[in-house]
Amino acid sequence: MTSIILELQSLAANPNSDVEELVSKTLMVARKLKINELTEWCNNELQGYSSKNLPKYRIFYGELKAFNPYRGDVPFMLPDELRERVTRVEYTSSISEIRNLLKTKNNNFIRILSSKEKQFLMNLQDTPFPLEPKIIIYPINLMNIQSKVRQLILAWALRLEEEGILGDGIQFTKSKQEKAMSNQFNIQNMQGFIGDIFGGNVQQNIQDGIHIEKENFNKLANFLAKNGIPSAELEDLRNALIEDGQPTDKKFGSKVSAWIGNIITKASTGAIDVSVGTIAGILTNAISKYYGLM
Repeated sequence: MTSIILELQSLAANPNSDVEELVSKTLMVARKLKINELTEWCNNELQGYSSKNLPKYRIFYGELKAFNPYRGDVPFMLPDELRERVTRVEYTSSISEIRNLLKTKNNNFIRILSSKEKQFLMNLQDTPFPLEPKIIIYPINLMNIQSKVRQLILAWALRLEEEGILGDGIQFTKSKQEKAMSNQFNIQNMQGFIGDIFGGNVQQNIQDGIHIEKENFNKLANFLAKNGIPSAELEDLRNALIEDGQPTDKKFGSKVSAWIGNIITKASTGAIDVSVGTIAGILTNAISKYYGLM
């Protein structure tokens, strides 16, 4: 029978895999191996979070806009410190809700402001007819959450394999259960392997630092090379981009998705000297910029 751990690795390395299926199967393994914290994390991803236990990859910043009935959405100017407080998004929805949102044709989503927040922002406008404010959330913000979930599970599944914990189908011996229950497989302790999970906003910093023009492969290649992607891999990416063409429904094509999965796997195993904690976000954001998706 195929090892469930190897199946998790395959699903996690595929950017187009069903993330809900991936987390559900990870939950099954966590229960069988009696890893309580991983079980809790999977349940939170499947059912949604309370705000007190929200991982950092679910915290990001939207874009503040105001609706002008004649010009559409226009920038809403605020001092930087106030803007950060207003536009901070703590995204608690389940992974299935994220998946379903990304399947829609919408180019962006709206975070609903409370009446108090809306009134406060409207009062800041020095005009007799204040415009209604709103927080824009872009698909890439939600894609980053999916990407981080895949990274966590891939890193954990690879560590299990390194320790000889593969399972017979979906069954594990008592000795393997005891080995997996050790602290080295505690989800908090994965921080040292894939980067800090709780607190901060790495994905926002990644997105802000990417300056790639639409369909400018040279700029894309230069950016990725500076982030540790070898030239041979970049040539493979060029071919994948050509073969796939422009993506539809905000999803990368099969060739580009396979290329990303291959890079993430190589990063996880050390074959490419880049941080597995950030590489998925870097690749997703950079290629999205190349395609003009953000």
